[in-house]
Amino acid sequence: MGKILSFKKINKRFGDILALNDVSFDVSPNSIHGILGPNGSGKSTFMRILSGLIKTYNGSILLDGVEISKASNKYLKSFGFMIEEPSFYEFLSAEENLKIFCRMLDYNFKAIEETLHRVDLIDWSKIKVENFSYGMKQRLGIAQAILHDPDILILDEPNNGLDPKGISEMNKLIESLQREGKTICISTHILKDVEQLCDSVTVLKKGKLILNASMEELVEKNNLINIKSKKIKLVEECLTSKGYSIVRKSDKTIVVKTDNKIQEVCSIIPTHIPIYSITKDSGLTDIFL
Repeated sequence: MGKILSFKKINKRFGDILALNDVSFDVSPNSIHGILGPNGSGKSTFMRILSGLIKTYNGSILLDGVEISKASNKYLKSFGFMIEEPSFYEFLSAEENLKIFCRMLDYNFKAIEETLHRVDLIDWSKIKVENFSYGMKQRLGIAQAILHDPDILILDEPNNGLDPKGISEMNKLIESLQREGKTICISTHILKDVEQLCDSVTVLKKGKLILNASMEELVEKNNLINIKSKKIKLVEECLTSKGYSIVRKSDKTIVVKTDNKIQEVCSIIPTHIPIYSITKDSGLTDIFL
């Protein structure tokens, strides 16, 4: 697969602090690419550079092989951003807020109704934003980012602060935007977001890139199987008695490393032991920690 975005040796200092240290990776078109890292990893700095909020840095960002500083018009038209928590005029409706945004950037008002449909807010278009839940405000932030129908979306922590229902709704929206053909970059510190949504991932730690890979590569490389059960101790005893190596475990989850297929692992566990799920594991937890 080709590449739509390329980052070449991105460096950024804040005084004596090197927030980003020679970060280089590519993003494939029509993919969901996760930028994963704990607080202080440099991912927010990276997203702010990409969105133009930080203008001084070393290195190059290329869009379709052209440095963005030399393709400013195409750059602006190609990208939609939701950086940090989106803010709106609370005393105005969703529609009125988007109209203000359209006036600022000379977008056509005709896109507003269709966009609110796309983020499942059309029934709330005339309602003041002060009545919106946090998740609805996040979806309105996505609406603002896609008003001009960009090819690439940059979303900074889109699930941060959302409850489980809000996370589910946001993930479905992101997946639907990918199905429309968009390329999406997401920064997050939530492993599950990456494992559920992303086609590829970049992991940052203390400003350095420590991993850049497709999720498929990670799953194939690590040979890990994740088993969830309310009787996890019985599962562990069963597997260790057969020589399986335990990589990590919790009260309801165990991860084993094996070249065997999932069906073979399942056949070892007696039917009287309840299993919630048994799936391939990416190994991101071990890399992240």
